[in-house]
Order: sequence, then structure tokens, then C-alpha cells
Amino acid sequence: MTIVAPITIGQVARAPAGGSLLPPPGISGFGIPGPYVFDVPSARQIPAVGRAVQLYGGLVKQCPMDAWRGYQRIAPAPRICSRPDPDRAASWFVQLSVEDYLLSGNAVCLVTARGADGWPLAVQWLPTSWVYIVWDSYSNENDVRYTYLGYDLPFDDVIHVRRGADRTYPIRGVGVVEEYLSTLDRVAMEEEYERGALAGGAVPSVAVIAPQATLDQSVVDDAKQAWLAKFSGPQREPAILPNGTQVIPLAWSPTDTQLAEARRMSLVDIANMFNLDSYWLGAPVAGMTYRTAGPQYQQVLRTSLEPVLADFEDVWSNAWLPRGTNVRFRRDQLLRDDLATTAQSAQLLISAGIITVGEARGMLGLPPDMPAAIGGTADIEQPAAPDTPSPAAPDEQIPDEGNLP
Repeated sequence: MTIVAPITIGQVARAPAGGSLLPPPGISGFGIPGPYVFDVPSARQIPAVGRAVQLYGGLVKQCPMDAWRGYQRIAPAPRICSRPDPDRAASWFVQLSVEDYLLSGNAVCLVTARGADGWPLAVQWLPTSWVYIVWDSYSNENDVRYTYLGYDLPFDDVIHVRRGADRTYPIRGVGVVEEYLSTLDRVAMEEEYERGALAGGAVPSVAVIAPQATLDQSVVDDAKQAWLAKFSGPQREPAILPNGTQVIPLAWSPTDTQLAEARRMSLVDIANMFNLDSYWLGAPVAGMTYRTAGPQYQQVLRTSLEPVLADFEDVWSNAWLPRGTNVRFRRDQLLRDDLATTAQSAQLLISAGIITVGEARGMLGLPPDMPAAIGGTADIEQPAAPDTPSPAAPDEQIPDEGNLP
């Protein structure tokens, strides 16, 4: 049995009641029927979403990829680990893959070159919004077709990393946008309401109530212009007003003043969507003043990045390298502390015999051997070898004592 309707990776297959997936063309502003967040590009326009995605992609792409066989790191690493796409930077490839994984729920790349042994030598990142997944049979999970811009892709050359699984279509993952579409839509509506309140809901700064019961409009206009002429500039001058005049400063309504609080709560909601502590998105958190950077990076690595890294490492290991060899992201860049703390830790490890001096220098980003210019082993003068008599020539052999004349 073939499922006729393909599912687009990254596109939310949910439309509002009586509307399409796209907003009305040529119209903008608060109050338009339909959602403001309807797909991945519209969700990325929310600043907190962009911050969360940049945090994940920026941290992960700083970690180089290594190849490990058991507990032994393979050096040098295979070319596919250091540069998966020969025409693109490895950091660019990793960042886009992580972004697609989070927002769309699926990260797809295609093998473009294989070696003589059949294992990939190069891969190419594919935008998930242009990839379709068609499941041809319920009975076989591997009976899947991938199409890209209308062309069928070789199944064996497609590498697909999924974020969880769609319970009704388990061959595809579910992204944050699709999973929390209604909440992201509400955040976008709050932002649109705030923009409308600032643009069209301005209130005067002050109200002047005259003591007269009735005023001619020309008198009111003249008094307004005189007030602006005197107090619109930077100077502060005294105001002489008739007896009984009231001057009342005006401010935002109580409803509009809650916009700042709503924005702070929206930061917490988006942080929960991306499995982050809210302080990473700028939300105020009590007790964060005296925390150092090291524990914070360790916390975000364990709770947020590790689940994402585990999916990529498992899938890319099975697809890129022979069995028994795994792809691992190097976490040292994220776990590295300040120089003084790292030096103390290295000294303790050396004293305990756990690591060598060369390994400790590697922890500090230094070469294993100390250069000669700064007093390394190359500076030490080796003692000269003792002089040894050179062997005598054949015609200069010393005669035996018994044969002396």
C-alpha cells in the first residue's frame, strides 16, 4: 500500500480553520485572521528562536569531529570528518544540519563520492524544505523514497538524522516549530500587538485642564502652541498658569504596561521548547550573578547539547565510517575552563600519574613537545662521547711481543 500524500520535511502540514498555510498577500498588521508563525522561516523571525538556534549551532560547530576506534582516537582523522563537503566549510555543514534538526526535525545529506571500499568520501547538505519523504508501505519501515526538487534520490546515499518521530508518520522526525506551533504563534502575536500599540496607540504626555467651563477652540490651539514653544526643547522653564489649572502627566494604560512582563514569560516558554535554561535567552534568573562560566557550559552541554550530539554521532558513524569506528565531537572546546583552573587540574592529573606532560600541554592547546626557544629538551646539551682510538690500518698492525726484534 502506497501513501499518496507525501510529507514535506520542515513544513507544518496544519492550516488554520478556513485559511491556507500562507498569510494574505499584501496585508500586514495586528488583527489579520490566521497565524503569524506557519513554517520554519516565519518562526525564525522571533528573536528568541533565532538566539536558541544560534546557540545550538554556534556551540556544536566549534567542536571538531574525530574518528575513534574503541578508546583510541584515529590521527589524522578521515577527510570526511574534517571536511564532509569538500566545497564547503565543515562548520557551515554542521551548523545547517543542527538548525534543520531543531527547527524541521530532520537533517538530510547526500553522499556525493565513495571510495574503493564503498564508504563515503564526501557528502552534501540538502535543505529539508526541498526534500520529500514518501512511505510506500506500512509493513516495511525501510520502504521509503526520498525526492529532492522532484527527483528521486538513491536510498543508499541518503543520510537522514531524525529528531524523535512523528507518531502518525514514524519515518520522519518532528521539529520544534511543528511541535510548538501554537505557542510560537502566540509569541508572534504578542510582538505584533506591541508593535501596533507603539505605532498607533500613542498617548499624550500631559493633560492640561483649564479652570474655565468652556473654551474657544482657537484659544485652546493658541495655548497648545505656546506650551510647545516653551517646553518642547531641552530647556526647563517655569510655567505660569491661571488659578485652578490642573496639569496631569499621562502614561501607558495598565494593560499595555504588561507587555514587558509578557515578553519575559515568552522567553521562558521558548527556552523550554529548546530544552535550555532561560538565562541563555536573556530572561532574568535569580541567583545567576555569582555563577562562573565553566559550570554553565557544562550544564548546557549535558542537558541540551548531548541529546542532539548523540543522534548525529550515531547516524553519521553508521553512514560514514566502517563498523567499529565512530564519529565523535570533541567537547574540549566547551569544557575548557580558564587558564589557571586548567593548569591546576593538569598538575593534579600529572601528579596522580593519569596523564603525561605532553597530554597536559595538549589540554592547554600547546604542542606536546616544548620548543627549544623556551627552554625545552632541545636546549639541553648532550655530553660528548668519550674519544675512542681509531682502528689501525692493515699495514700499521702492532706486532706481537714475541716477534719483536
